[in-house]
Amino acid sequence: MRRVLAAVLMMLLAVPAYAAVTEADIERAEQRMREAQARADSLARQLEDAYVRQVQLEDEIANLTSAIERTQVRLEEAEAEVEKLAVEMYIGSTSSVALVALLGSDDSASAGLEYVRRVTGIEDASIANLKATRAELERQTERLADARAEQEKVTQELAALAAEAEATLVAASEDYQMLVEQRRREEEERRRREEEERRRREEQARLAAAAATSTTTTTTAPSGGGDDSPTTTTTAPSGGGSDQTSESPPTTQPSPPSGGGAACPVQGPVSFVDSWGAARSGGRAHQGVDMMAARGTPVAAIYDGTITRTGSGSALGGITIWMRSNAGDSFYYAHLDSIADGISSGVKVSAGQIIGYVGSTGNASAAYPHLHFEYHPGGGGAVNPYPLVKSICG
Repeated sequence: MRRVLAAVLMMLLAVPAYAAVTEADIERAEQRMREAQARADSLARQLEDAYVRQVQLEDEIANLTSAIERTQVRLEEAEAEVEKLAVEMYIGSTSSVALVALLGSDDSASAGLEYVRRVTGIEDASIANLKATRAELERQTERLADARAEQEKVTQELAALAAEAEATLVAASEDYQMLVEQRRREEEERRRREEEERRRREEQARLAAAAATSTTTTTTAPSGGGDDSPTTTTTAPSGGGSDQTSESPPTTQPSPPSGGGAACPVQGPVSFVDSWGAARSGGRAHQGVDMMAARGTPVAAIYDGTITRTGSGSALGGITIWMRSNAGDSFYYAHLDSIADGISSGVKVSAGQIIGYVGSTGNASAAYPHLHFEYHPGGGGAVNPYPLVKSICG
């Protein structure tokens, strides 16, 4: 966003102001955007850290739940083994009934096991296995409770950070759009004045040429006249007399090159960190960069190229776009809120052309709108896109 903001401001200050927005307004908007950018950068790092921790806790809770189920099975098997040995030794006696009752009570488990060891002579290995299994189940259950409590805390923290980030970026977007709109009006006014000046010069040149033609005259003495009736030819100086001025037609300003170069994939206030390889749900590693922006912020083609595929039903990516640059590299845009009108497979696009809008479709959190952006050099496997977008977006 810094580079985009700098370009907008330079263009704004390069032309005189004709609209209601003053230079002081622009300076205030610039300061607000700088403050918003600094805060958004901090929030982006905190969000990424919180999101990674949330994913880690989700995986840990899932693993603990499965481990507890397996431990409970082992515990049942260990209890059955001890009971079986005791019953075999005291078959038909009332003590076996008491033994089963003791083993079925958590509070009296230690006393029951000690009773079995002393009275029945059951091997210490079976008792030790039962004790260890019960202790393991207790540790797992406690850790599961702690993990769920931390998960709830992290989830609340993530929601608060996301809400603040969204508000920060929305406010920055409003300032950004004000500057962009002001730039558009200034540019329209500049072009209008240039067009008026061009027409004025053309009209001056036309009038000067007409005047030059009308003042060119030839005077000839009557036939038979003497030496005192000379033939006089008077020609007006080219371009008019000394009291006339003539301006050469204006040179045509070259048009800026169409396309070419590179454009930031997010056209508006945006913040992102290097999250390549970070933990993601389902044990996956992050294969892109998450570019945080206000919902609905325009998404642009990074280079001149062709849209190769669009989609809307991906469980992970949600609404997506694949594009291939003219250099043969592929780029993947995911979690879009929508695709821009006219964008479909086979459509050629230029760098900076709007192709979609930031959202949170797919498996993205609704509270955390962002563009998931991938870079596939030569159309091959993904590489870390952070250095590329950092160099373009600033």
